[in-house]
Amino acid sequence: MGMKKIGPVRMELVFEQKGITSGSEFWIGWRIIREDGWHTYWKHPGDVGVPPSIEWELPPGFSIGELLYSLPEKVKMGNIRANGNYGETLFLAKAHAPPNLKVGELITFNGKASWLTCSRQCKPGFTDLSADVEVVPEKVFDPVWRTKFDEFRKLIPKPLGPEWIVSASEQGRYIELVIRTRKQRNEKGQGRPIFFCSNRLIRSDGNQFLTIFHDKIKLRFDRSEWAEERENFLTGLIYKKNGWGGDVEGEYFSLQVPLLPRE
Repeated sequence: MGMKKIGPVRMELVFEQKGITSGSEFWIGWRIIREDGWHTYWKHPGDVGVPPSIEWELPPGFSIGELLYSLPEKVKMGNIRANGNYGETLFLAKAHAPPNLKVGELITFNGKASWLTCSRQCKPGFTDLSADVEVVPEKVFDPVWRTKFDEFRKLIPKPLGPEWIVSASEQGRYIELVIRTRKQRNEKGQGRPIFFCSNRLIRSDGNQFLTIFHDKIKLRFDRSEWAEERENFLTGLIYKKNGWGGDVEGEYFSLQVPLLPRE
């Protein structure tokens, strides 16, 4: 089917391979291009928004895993800050082919896509997407798409390593996150950390008050009124532009930290 334009977004389904092989695992991508000033939302939008989703209609015998979302940034719906994406992104899902495919067979993948795109106003969108791929005797990759898929997979966030000590605690109407480092001193010019919460414990439109010490950083968040009454963990992604210094590679890391009661 190729690229489809619906309002301020264009989208298509894409493959990194020029064909798929019988019985193999492979990745399928959902490419979204947004017009300037428009955004869609992350899997965990925050105070406002609805995440993009796709309901797959797979050929017989195929299976597919969860949709992996692009890394989030702060977006604004009117004056409300949320978690989402501007510009062009790629979402990925890993699929598995059955073992009885015939070389030369053309396989069609369909998906019912839905999303909410916002700027000063919001526009819900729905469309049917489809893409064809041939069954081939051995994998052959498209060099351009292989590079884009590899970039996405390389950036899938990992937990912070053992050189970091992380804790979180209740502080009345605030949640406090403390990240200590064993290896390097924090420098004030390194970039401001941003936390993207994935369990609605904090407000995406709230302040993230930062205090920097030589061996730790402390972030204080506004607790969300939509949080679960007995939330046991603070979960999400922690981001720092230009990385975390030392020998730590990456800008985004995943956190799942036990939430300690107020002392």
